[in-house]
Amino acid sequence: MRQDKDRSSKWLLSHHADAILKLGGITGFTSWKAIQPETIAPRRLPDGLIEVRYPGETEPTLVLVEIESYPASDVDRQVLDELMLIAVDRKVMPDVVSLVLKPKGNVAVTGSAESVSRRGGTRIGGSWPVVRMWELDAEELFAAGDAGLIPWVPLARTTQTPEVLMTRCRDRLASVQDPSDRAGLMAVTQILAGLAFPDKRFLDLFGGAQAMIESPVLDEVKQLIRVRAIRENVVAVLETRFGSVSADRIATLNTVTDDTRLRALLRQAATCPDIEAFVVGLESGK
Repeated sequence: MRQDKDRSSKWLLSHHADAILKLGGITGFTSWKAIQPETIAPRRLPDGLIEVRYPGETEPTLVLVEIESYPASDVDRQVLDELMLIAVDRKVMPDVVSLVLKPKGNVAVTGSAESVSRRGGTRIGGSWPVVRMWELDAEELFAAGDAGLIPWVPLARTTQTPEVLMTRCRDRLASVQDPSDRAGLMAVTQILAGLAFPDKRFLDLFGGAQAMIESPVLDEVKQLIRVRAIRENVVAVLETRFGSVSADRIATLNTVTDDTRLRALLRQAATCPDIEAFVVGLESGK
């Protein structure tokens, strides 16, 4: 389920990040753009980084997005680490949308963290809002009139049965005009419903298994898997030829997403005379 949640989150961040911003109480913006997280912190990837523009402002606002299926003890520290990385890189502190999808035991995401030096003389910390999906009202999400919010409805508070709720989700998404967007929204709604109702299946309600297979969500996930596999092959070839390679030296590799470019880097890894030559080619984009 974690991989399913991850691919759903990636797709929603790419196509409907404005709805996620609304979940976090961020409104009033005129446009948004998802930024590749790899360009900010190659060694540690947040779920999403959104560039938001407001009327009358010349500079965009950055919003860091973290989405967790369940609370975990390290989530707050992870957000603080990412905030500091982005602040160093961009010279600006981003806002945060921290979503937790389901409760779990007594573990809580607090929305604050602090790091203290070994001898206690230095402290650095931060705080941010946390959105707990089970505390939101499903009816308010329906009433917002934004199709991008519908995939989150199964995780929200409701008195309706799963079957009634999911039928309403399907009927709302059926009105989405763009066929590809409609298929993607229906696919991620099913996936997140699996987290909300683990003992329920709604394939027939949303067009059956074939509709899931043909979903653009899976196409994009397949591309992500391809890219990751080629990157891993590049590293494996370099380490086979030259021994252990520092992640810092080839951090730019994590920013490359084009298949053709990655395959060229794989050939370069197999033929370069030394690691320095590979790094030069990697950094030059050749």
